[in-house]
Amino acid sequence: MSYIAEAQGIWYEGSSSWLRLMQQHPLLLPIRFVGHLPDAEMLFREEYFNSATRIRRGWLYERTERFGWGPGCVSRHPLREYNNHNTGLTMSKAYKAAECSVRNGWTAILGDNNAQSHWTVVFAERAGLDAHYLTLKSKTYFGVLPEVNRDVIPEANRQDILRALDAVVEAAPIQAPQPVIDACRNAACHMISAQFPESNSAGKKDLGELVTWLLNEGKLKSCTDAAGTLVYLLEVSSSHLIARLHSRAKANAAAQHGTRPVSQQDANLAVDAIAFLLQDFGWAETMA
Repeated sequence: MSYIAEAQGIWYEGSSSWLRLMQQHPLLLPIRFVGHLPDAEMLFREEYFNSATRIRRGWLYERTERFGWGPGCVSRHPLREYNNHNTGLTMSKAYKAAECSVRNGWTAILGDNNAQSHWTVVFAERAGLDAHYLTLKSKTYFGVLPEVNRDVIPEANRQDILRALDAVVEAAPIQAPQPVIDACRNAACHMISAQFPESNSAGKKDLGELVTWLLNEGKLKSCTDAAGTLVYLLEVSSSHLIARLHSRAKANAAAQHGTRPVSQQDANLAVDAIAFLLQDFGWAETMA
């Protein structure tokens, strides 16, 4: 069974019979699982992190009461010294490979109560007595879009909207402008259909048709003051902007309309329009 242990701020790794110095100081974070294993004191040892895909991978350990490794069992260097005759080493704390069962789909919280982040367990793998190797995916949008208050999104459309927003966040950092704009168009369709159910009762309208409905049959006539009119027009304009960018991104758009190819700035503008709609519909988390 694998172990990690710390003494005087220095971390060691190995087994129950010997430890060696870690070559690099590990990134270790407290981890707990929502609704599962409430009494376990665990650490997540990160091995891989990709901010673009919001994926984190690493090992899972649980606290053990063992504190000491005897003479000849601790190497102060990364390579084991077979003639190491030290007097042993008492550890400040030690963790062993977690023996619990972790299931795909669990929600994991990394960090402590003052600073933490929420993740979904995508895979939980294990070989023999080695620690669990977890693949986690972030539940947050990493600043690409405002964080969403899921509870205020209309329930009938919630899952479609969340999937569409995930597609925007996954495309924005790494994809070319066209797929980013496509993802924004899809998200805008779901969002407008949820905010104005009468605009798309059959669920078959494209974004251009929804924008036309907003202009002709929406709530513009019911706006009684300048502020309300302006906000509504901004919602319509943001939706129309995404629709026009999507039209421009088509392969034959330049030949038919003489428009320039879409750029990264266009893609950023489409993402910003989605962010505006999230905030204006009241679905974005407010920062304290």
